Amino acid sequence: MKSVRLYKAVSLVVVFFIAAVTLYLIDPIAQDLAYHRFSDCRSMFGIPHFMDVISNIPFIVVGYLGVRLVQKSYKKYTATYFVMLFVLFSGVFLTGLGSMFYHCSPNNFTLIFDRLPMTFVFTSLFALIISDYVDRRVGAWVFYLFLTIGVYSIFYWYYTEIIGVGDLRLYAFVQFFPIVCTPLILAVYRNDKLYTKELIYVFAAYIVAKLFEHFDVLIYNFTGFISGHTIKHLISALAIYLMYKMICKNSKLLR
Repeated sequence: MKSVRLYKAVSLVVVFFIAAVTLYLIDPIAQDLAYHRFSDCRSMFGIPHFMDVISNIPFIVVGYLGVRLVQKSYKKYTATYFVMLFVLFSGVFLTGLGSMFYHCSPNNFTLIFDRLPMTFVFTSLFALIISDYVDRRVGAWVFYLFLTIGVYSIFYWYYTEIIGVGDLRLYAFVQFFPIVCTPLILAVYRNDKLYTKELIYVFAAYIVAKLFEHFDVLIYNFTGFISGHTIKHLISALAIYLMYKMICKNSKLLR
């Protein structure tokens, strides 16, 4: 049994180091300034990029609901687990506000306020998954480590942009490594009593949202009234809501 647990742990560590080394070996990734040019530039009620701005409201709503849920059920959790959940939903709430601010005036500086709270969401959700499926102590260690790396990655990226050698590699690692690693965790640490099905729905919705983001211009030209980026916000908010329901389910299991 110990050898099986060791094999599972080693497999995750190997994936981590492969991803880290691969990221280190590739050239620095600068922020493409075309990223800030969105297809729907319409202003309404004095708000620039109106649709991309207001489509962030669902993040604020779900983030608020999540914070309230965590506050009401805090007695069920350990201190670190409570902090993970609180950071997760606070990150969702702040992502909504930060993305609104960014879309009012898209540029590298305002993008900080969008990406920084997103790192709270990525890192805390990943740590929660490890805590529930792998080990609570490992989850706590991953939470504080990845949260620190995530925050650092944002300011490191912005600093490198200022000095003309923009480097998004570390931020990319924080965002995408959990997406790559989570399916492995679900496959290796199977637990039907947890929220595997809900978690798959969350990640599926996130992937669909990224596809709409990629085809932003094409979708706006096709529909004439809504862009791929706006739809990306709405589907991402759906993924967050599914995550909220997932946490609700897990909270009930702790009763």
